[in-house]
Amino acid sequence: MLDLSAIIKSGEDSGSIADFVALGYQYDDRYSHAAFIIQYEGDLIEFHYDGFGVVYSALLDTYFQKITQTIHPDEVPAFIVYCKRIKEKAKPIYGYFYSGEFYDSEGNYLMNKDLGERMTCVGFCLNVLKGFLEEDYIDYTDWGNETHTEPDYLQSYCKRHQLDMSKVKASHRRVTPLEYLTSGLFSDLPIRKFQIDSRKDDVKEYVLNQLGV
Repeated sequence: MLDLSAIIKSGEDSGSIADFVALGYQYDDRYSHAAFIIQYEGDLIEFHYDGFGVVYSALLDTYFQKITQTIHPDEVPAFIVYCKRIKEKAKPIYGYFYSGEFYDSEGNYLMNKDLGERMTCVGFCLNVLKGFLEEDYIDYTDWGNETHTEPDYLQSYCKRHQLDMSKVKASHRRVTPLEYLTSGLFSDLPIRKFQIDSRKDDVKEYVLNQLGV
């Protein structure tokens, strides 16, 4: 049985923990969001894509977080340097797409040329994780285009942004912020969707209980 007590609110009990990189999750009735929460030398940092731009700042918001075991405490300084390089260069555009792209060690985005730098907040985190770890964090092919169910989303998105739908359809998928948080319970890469699905409902219930919902 995987222990959900390792999922805590950002800032709670973290002072006694060594430097870390955690997967952060925000939730309310209308909105959910994914980020990295980084602790280094006692300072807490949030790093994420908020749908408008890349944010690297002192921790301002409250997240539920799970420290990822894929990044060792000794690697946190290097991870911070990497994040700052991405912050300088990244120009993401919001859209429900991911197909294994990543930011390289200099913060350059290695992209599907037909798609450009399009992603969600979770897609941004996956790009960062893959680039830093130098391997796929999740097996993204487990998520098909049915994982985003808004009617005609792809067709209307491509029309609005003048994209060739036939060239970007294979990249159309959504990994949710809840799935992102749940992935923190696993460390053998790549993490599979069936693993996340096996604990996703438990994690959601745990978060709602912590919120008193």
